[in-house]
Amino acid sequence: MKTDALFYKLFRLSPKSLFRLVGMKLDGAYTFESITLKTTEKRFDGFMKRTDGEGPNVFVEIQGYNDNTIYWRGFREVCVWYEENDSDRPFVLVVLFTDENYDPDNRMLTPRPPSRLVRKNLADCLKKLAKKAGVLTVLKPLGFSDTKKNRQKLPELVPQWEEEIRSLELSDHETRELTELLIYAIAQRFQKLTIREVEKMIQLTPIDQTVVGQELIQMGEKKSREETALNLLSMGLLTPAQISQATGLSIKEVKALRHSGKEAYSKKH
Repeated sequence: MKTDALFYKLFRLSPKSLFRLVGMKLDGAYTFESITLKTTEKRFDGFMKRTDGEGPNVFVEIQGYNDNTIYWRGFREVCVWYEENDSDRPFVLVVLFTDENYDPDNRMLTPRPPSRLVRKNLADCLKKLAKKAGVLTVLKPLGFSDTKKNRQKLPELVPQWEEEIRSLELSDHETRELTELLIYAIAQRFQKLTIREVEKMIQLTPIDQTVVGQELIQMGEKKSREETALNLLSMGLLTPAQISQATGLSIKEVKALRHSGKEAYSKKH
């Protein structure tokens, strides 16, 4: 599960929490889903549609890496969606950056009202939340940098976050799901922590028996395979197909690693 999957699971459980996070006010009931456009085969991290009346279509992009074309790409995919679907509703394009440095700040298009672009930095959004953040409590770990000082604060902070989740008086299933998402957010932000260290902070089922824990283990295994693939790519002796067979990664994933490796090299030189 990547960071955008964390948001997907949270917003699917509580669609309105997205509006609260980015400071939007929209009436009515909305559903949250991920959609893939037929024409371009591109996927939006989230698509929200009002189910009990008229309201704007909301397109969501969670941006966790550098991409100078994010605004062009976002508007292009919105246009493709309207080309494929018979809808005259206005739209809201939400671009949520997990780090302010990922925002290229090069937008050149402005939608005609009531359609609009909403661009937000996650850290700023989290700061504006009250202490009682509701289901958005699971995102609080993402507001911290991975430093030794902050890691030392976790044994005190994590029980507080867990208690905030339990105080919401949700069903047992929803409480467990939110708590597992909190565990994942902690592990995603503080990657130097071991799974067992995270487990000790929250008294739940052993983490490797939870859905999130299993995904974390798989993520660690994939990271190891990616490191192997990068090493093989650096040797320049094997094709992407051969590296795919050796590591278990798809050819597409190997090619993406090769591309990211070239970008990293060019930035250093």
